[in-house]
Amino acid sequence: MFQFLLRMNLNAKSLYKGKETVLMKNLYKLGLAGILCGAIVGFTAPIFAQEAAPAVAPTEEEGQIASFFKSVEVSGFLDTYYSYNYSNPKDNLGSGGDFVRPDMTELRAFDREHNSFTLDNVEISVFKPSTEKDPIGFGFTTNYGEIARRLTFVPAEMTSNTRVDNDDFTISQGFVTYKAPVGKGIDFKFGKFATWIGAELWESVDNPNYSRSLLYQNAIPFTNTGLAVSYPLLDKLTATGYLVNGWDTFVDNNDGKTLGYQFNWAVAENTSFIVNGSHGTEQDDDLSPGADGNWRHFWDLILVLKPLDKTTVNLNFDFGTEKGAEGIGGGFFASPTGNNGKWWGFSGIISQDITDSFGLALRGEYFDDNDGARVGVLGLRVSEVTLTANIKIRENLLVRPEIRYDDADQEIFAGQDNQLTTSIAFAYLF
Repeated sequence: MFQFLLRMNLNAKSLYKGKETVLMKNLYKLGLAGILCGAIVGFTAPIFAQEAAPAVAPTEEEGQIASFFKSVEVSGFLDTYYSYNYSNPKDNLGSGGDFVRPDMTELRAFDREHNSFTLDNVEISVFKPSTEKDPIGFGFTTNYGEIARRLTFVPAEMTSNTRVDNDDFTISQGFVTYKAPVGKGIDFKFGKFATWIGAELWESVDNPNYSRSLLYQNAIPFTNTGLAVSYPLLDKLTATGYLVNGWDTFVDNNDGKTLGYQFNWAVAENTSFIVNGSHGTEQDDDLSPGADGNWRHFWDLILVLKPLDKTTVNLNFDFGTEKGAEGIGGGFFASPTGNNGKWWGFSGIISQDITDSFGLALRGEYFDDNDGARVGVLGLRVSEVTLTANIKIRENLLVRPEIRYDDADQEIFAGQDNQLTTSIAFAYLF
């Protein structure tokens, strides 16, 4: 549709310095010009009017569809890496969903491959927020690559000398949201979603370091399935309650449910404090009959500080305990001894932006699993230090070289009590 804007601004000045005949001649000329312009406008007006006619207004249904797509947010990224473990992990017991892979880097969540170029994650997220005007929303996330096998949590067959992988594709999140018009608005989330616990995410691009911490790998769940209800108690304090199946269980494996909570307090403009909790039975009834009374209690504290404009400090403390969990290694079954197990740890991350396109992140942490409740190795205490460079080549291209050193009380790293790894990762955001 074309629009034509016709503006006419006539400024006339008459200087009566001549004779009357000159004035009459000028008026005669103006009259002829006026008649000619009128004729042109008369002939062309229908044409211009036809071209300037507005388009047919969209129907109500078409307007609703257009409004829907405008409110939907789509994002994603591709993450690939190369890692080398100088301990040459060929004698490891194997950890995680594979169990029988001897060449994996131990105590890692996702960047486990040694001396291999690896597609870690291709992620696409679709999200429609709930608002007062449009209270119904949704979200889902799909993943492909190494990370999908860890987020799926399909039990792997423990067959000797055989690699068993879970699916390379998974829907890690899928939920519906609703904002109820009560008070300041009560937000409901129903479905499968990323856990509320922990200071890190499985999306590497959203973490200061490329590799995930020991706490993220060993102390907490990755996903939960159930119901979340959130409400702002104060302007800077939001409380959320959770009722879920359990830790990393898409379908509940026992008769109980897990209760959780989060208090997110924006203490000041540069300070925030988060308290997370989780309490419930996690052991599988089929694997451990009568284990419904074996409760798992877990607390997670996070403090985020910004002492300077380009400096961020992230502090995290975890503590957990579970009845009948001694030596079970974070599994869904009860310990044969029936003894209780506990685990705890803390981490600190300092992130410094040197320029708009270059930054450094230094992480140090300690993880205590002396009872073997999470890893399954009695007497295990581990510390690690990680240095990561974040280099933004373009707005949507990130390069991340990293060096990491792990040290343990037990010889769990290919027959050694320590391991040194280096890696370089590339991420493309879209």
